[in-house]
Amino acid sequence: MGYAAIALATLGFAVGLIFRLKVLLVIIALLFVVSFAFSVARNFNFLDTALTIMAAQTLVQAAYFMGLLIRAFFTAAHRTRPVL
Repeated sequence: MGYAAIALATLGFAVGLIFRLKVLLVIIALLFVVSFAFSVARNFNFLDTALTIMAAQTLVQAAYFMGLLIRAFFTAAHRTRPVL
């Protein structure tokens, strides 16, 4: 499960660096379906299923936000550089 969390965080970070919100929405929708299928396959109860879905969504969205911050930082630094 730790490797899955790292993969989800890396995915969210990469999407935040490269893409806009529309791509995040597609990934969030796919992640919901995959998380639900994983929970059903593991015979989780309702609470465990809900926590699995929320944990996966939270990881991806938090990493996406960090990717956005990094992208904004670098684009702002690039724009304020003086032209010689």
